[in-house]
Amino acid sequence: MSPLATKIKTSLESEAQQFHDVVDEHMDVPWQEFLRAWGELRAIDILQRDDEGAYFIEVS
Repeated sequence: MSPLATKIKTSLESEAQQFHDVVDEHMDVPWQEFLRAWGELRAIDILQRDDEGAYFIEVS
């Protein structure tokens, strides 16, 4: 897992966030790099959504 994907994963394990908030936290990262990292998280199927549509990762 890339360092950026790991960083996003850690963030979503601690609190649910809307996608735009995740993007805003990483505005210093090139868009393609961000999308690759997001794709890594989607590929391992750990992203969940709450009733308001915010993304989170359940810690087991």
